[in-house]
Amino acid sequence: MDPRERLVMMLRILKDRIASPSDIIALTGLPRYEVLASFHILEALNIVDIVYVRGNYKLYKLSEFGKKLLEVLEKGKTFDIIVKSQEEEAKAQAPSIAMQSNSTNLAEATA
Repeated sequence: MDPRERLVMMLRILKDRIASPSDIIALTGLPRYEVLASFHILEALNIVDIVYVRGNYKLYKLSEFGKKLLEVLEKGKTFDIIVKSQEEEAKAQAPSIAMQSNSTNLAEATA
């Protein structure tokens, strides 16, 4: 299974439910280190939202941005994630994904 398929599998699980990384590990059989590392990245890119924290235990759900990303991935499109500085982010108010295949943005691709 390639990295894209693993990512889609994790995002699909989070699409309609709240789950912990341990839940994802149990449901997918993916290696623990890979899932935990993925959640750090997904959280930093605002693809998942934290809904509960107690110590090191966290529950996540797929953010609206994450849902749009999943739609793009399921369509087999390619994408770029543009990471902006805090200053740039304050101006833009939301992360964006630029589609490589037809130069449209994620909002246009999922409309």
